[in-house]
Parts: sequence; C-alpha cells; structure tokens
Amino acid sequence: MSDIIIYDALLLTLLLVIGVPVPFCFAGAVLFLVLFGDFGSASFLIGAGYSKLSSIVVIAIPLYILAGSIMSRGGIAERLVDLADSLVGRMRGGLGIVVIMATAVFGAISGMASSAVAAIGTIMIPRMEARGYDRGYATALVSASAVLALLIPPSASMILFGWVTGTSILASFLAPVVPGLLLCTLLAFWNRVLTRRMPLVTPPSVDARQFAREVARRGRRAGMGLVMPVLILGFIYGGVTTPTEAAAVAVLYAIPVSIYLYRDIDWTDLADVIWRAGRTTGVLLMMIFFASMLGRVWTLEDVPQQILESFLAISENPIVLLLMANLFLMIVGMFMEDVSGILLAAPLLLPVMQQAGVDQVQFAAIIATNLGMGLITPPTAPILYFAGLIGNVPLARMLLPTLVFVFLAYLPVVLLTTFLPALSLTLPRLILGG
Repeated sequence: MSDIIIYDALLLTLLLVIGVPVPFCFAGAVLFLVLFGDFGSASFLIGAGYSKLSSIVVIAIPLYILAGSIMSRGGIAERLVDLADSLVGRMRGGLGIVVIMATAVFGAISGMASSAVAAIGTIMIPRMEARGYDRGYATALVSASAVLALLIPPSASMILFGWVTGTSILASFLAPVVPGLLLCTLLAFWNRVLTRRMPLVTPPSVDARQFAREVARRGRRAGMGLVMPVLILGFIYGGVTTPTEAAAVAVLYAIPVSIYLYRDIDWTDLADVIWRAGRTTGVLLMMIFFASMLGRVWTLEDVPQQILESFLAISENPIVLLLMANLFLMIVGMFMEDVSGILLAAPLLLPVMQQAGVDQVQFAAIIATNLGMGLITPPTAPILYFAGLIGNVPLARMLLPTLVFVFLAYLPVVLLTTFLPALSLTLPRLILGG
C-alpha cells in the first residue's frame, strides 16, 4: 500500500474522530489525494463520482427518504405507537415493547435509523417517563430499537449495499429479516429484565370486548400506514415494479394518505417536508459522490486486496477472518452512520468475505447487524448521541442499558448471523429460489 493511501486513510480517520460531518470527511480525503497524489488529471475521479450518482438504483434512496418524511409528519408514527400501546401497553414493561414494535414498523416505512429515532423518540420518551420509566433508559431503548430500520425491509441501507457490491437488492432486503426479528425478541426480553425494579404505572386492565374494540379502532387509524411497507414489498416481490419504481409508488401513496385521510398535514406542510427531505438527500448524494471517488482510487491502489492479505497474514482460518471483519465493521459503525459505513466498508471487506466462503447475501445481513451495533456502541455511537439530543439526556444516563443491549442483544445476533448462514439465507432462498 502506497504511503499516500496510508496518509489518506489516517486523514479520513482523524476527520471522523474529531467530529467533522461525514460528507466533508470523504471530501477532505479526496481533496488530499488530488493535491498530493500522483493520479494525473482529477477528471477521472469526478467521472467516478458522477457515474455512481447517475445509477437508477440510487434514485430509490431519496424517494424512500421522501416517503418516510411525509408519513412521519403525516401522523403515521403516532398512530403506530397508539396501536402497539393498545396491544401490549397494559403489560408490565409493555411500553418498552411498544417502542420496539413501533420503531421496527416505522423503520420499515422510513428505511433510516435516524428518522426512526426522531419520529418515535419524540413521542415515546416523554410518554415512557410519564409512566415511570427512567428517561435515560427510555432514550437508550429508542436508540437501540431504531437500528431495526437497517434490518427490516425496505431498507435504504440494503439498497445501497446491493448497489455497491452487485448483490440482488431483493435478496439483500430479505437477508437481515430473521436476524432483525431475533433482535426484537432479545430487546423485548432485556426490556422486561431491566424494568423490573422501576416504579412503572400500567393502565388498568379491560375486558376482552373493550380490548378488541380499542385495538380495532386504533388499527383502523393506523391501517393505511401499515399498508405502506406491505404495498412496497408486494410490488417488488410480486414482480410488478423494481425497487426504484416501488419507492415512487410509496411517495404517491404517502401524499394522499397524509393530506386527505389522516389530515395531519396540508399542501403547505408538504412543501416544507419536501424541502427538508431534499436537504437530507443533498447531504446523502454528496456523501455518495465523494465516497465513490475515494473508493475508485483505493480500488486502483488495490486496497481491498491488501486488507485481505493483511488479514491472512494474521490467520487463514475462516472463523478468525470473520471475527476480524466483524471487529472492523463495528469500529466503522462507531464512527459513521449506516449509509457512509456501507459505502466505505462493503467494497473493502468483500474480498475478505469471499475468502472466508461467505455468500454475498449473508454478507448483507452481517454488515447490517454489525453497523447497527456500531451505531449505538460508545464512545462515538452516532445514533445513541442523536437519541440523547432528542431525549435531552446525557450519555451517562443511557450508558448502562445501552451496554446491556449491545453485549446481550446485538452481539449475540451479530455472531449468530456470522456463523449460522441459514439465519440470513433461508428466507431469500425460500422466496426467491436458488
């Protein structure tokens, strides 16, 4: 590996550590290569970035962002919470399960962990505190649950993974589903354990008829929102549309539901939603542009192959290779959110995974679970800090429950996903064949 690439990687790491916004970290690394590297004209780098942005697959990501933003402002998050609350909210610790359920469903709608934190956290953290939950615990649970957005389809992260690695996007959607459901189960179990000594206030019990009436009423209110992920996935797996076309259908569906059915926004609000989604998309596309340029140079310099050789120099045992790859992914996730983490780590680790005999579809689930764990793993933990801002809670109050979720929920799922291929491959093979 040339000295200029080593210095460039160190610069990128330094910028990430000191807290520079991720798109500017990639931009700084690219600028360093242009100014100090011997790569001739920079025009080929610009072409590399543009060629990635011009892919039709990339269009799906801003469309999902827009659809999720519309549904978030349009009242879907609150209706999902109310429905889940009517189902399990009367159990002891039930409101924690409500967070997990609502975040998983909303994550499927928005496709991004940060959106799930903002939408569900704003509603649930005050509600949980009012019922006796520690505010730090409530915020930690929201952040841990929000990462389910990476695992439950349709996930923007899995679209990006499939595009970067050349893996089937449909299979990439399905690979993390079973690990995601297992993670939901473990989060619910530890929620029960961690809240056993909290002075929780549970709503009074009701008879079966009143329970059914309440669930039906709230189900009708949330029904059109719940249809959205089913509609998207039905169109995709039914062969009616591509993932990009399904994203466009999601936007066209979200607008009339939010404005005319739920009536929580009007056309003026919609303009603001589009503007905010556009800003998010602009940041995302800038990140993809510079990360693609950086990736082109690193590929020309044979960085992925040299990472493989450095791993093999330590051990050729597939189990050791996978453990080292998992550690690398967790560290990447600690410094970056999922989109930039996939842009950086997926092409670099693909040769390592192939050497270890890992199917690319399984790699989708491995990278999703690992980056998800990194997003809430201190000391950096971008999603954890974002949840802290939403909940107005310092890290110290979130630390203990977060470590329980990381080591006793996320880590077991990561290891099972890595070493039990059937966990991530059975569902894609069952639905897609092969």
